[in-house]
Amino acid sequence: MTRVPRRFLFCAATLIAVIGSGCSAHAKKAGSAEVLLNERMAAVLLREGRLAEAERAYRDVLPNDSKNPEVHDGLGVSLLMQGRFKEASSSFDRAVDLDSGKVLYRIHRGMASLELGRLKEAEADFQAAESSPSAEDRLDAAINLGRLKQRQKDFAAAEEAFSTALSRDPKSSAALIGRGMARESRGALEPAAEDYLEAVRVEPRSAEAHLRLGLVLVTLKKTALGRRYLERTIELDPAGELGAKARLLLESRPPDDTVAPRRENPSGGSPS
Repeated sequence: MTRVPRRFLFCAATLIAVIGSGCSAHAKKAGSAEVLLNERMAAVLLREGRLAEAERAYRDVLPNDSKNPEVHDGLGVSLLMQGRFKEASSSFDRAVDLDSGKVLYRIHRGMASLELGRLKEAEADFQAAESSPSAEDRLDAAINLGRLKQRQKDFAAAEEAFSTALSRDPKSSAALIGRGMARESRGALEPAAEDYLEAVRVEPRSAEAHLRLGLVLVTLKKTALGRRYLERTIELDPAGELGAKARLLLESRPPDDTVAPRRENPSGGSPS
């Protein structure tokens, strides 16, 4: 699998799943059964995270179905997840031009604009998505608006946006991690730790949630407990970037002599 850029950890799984379901719901205009089959195969490749193959499949389909916005959006998502933001933005522009009423295309375009530093354009797309009748679109819009405000270092606004997302889905690990980051950025470490802990409970195999929780606990001088979360990060992502960060943190911070009390070890997917 082509490595997903870590800055998309909030949205990667949702992005791939949504684009796949969108393709099946779209009314196809192509007249060839073979073209329809190829489009579905491209969506499957995207859902499986085979991004380069998905890109090739969508490019193969385009000459035969160039007026289908789902094809342009799917190509854009495959490029976005490979970190090719400028190319992705062009594909999303085409999808929006073909179907301006599909809010999801604007959310995807906003994500590309955010990575390109086009913050005003990104915010306009995310704000437009707030009017969507789809609860999932509104959730994605709030999460991405929080990411944008975090990028602007407006941590209070970022926390508010992520809180809005959590009011829409209290079990969103992306929103929990995002709000934790906003709180941590403004120095509210204990509330940040609570958000990261809840993210661990919601998604026990989230290496990012474990990494962030471990680091903030170490910062709060709960070293023994924090190290256990960092060790768990390595178990969850042994060959990845997050595991490497946890390993570096463990090596740079010697164990504390004081063992954390047993009662401080939270339940629900956390280390024992």
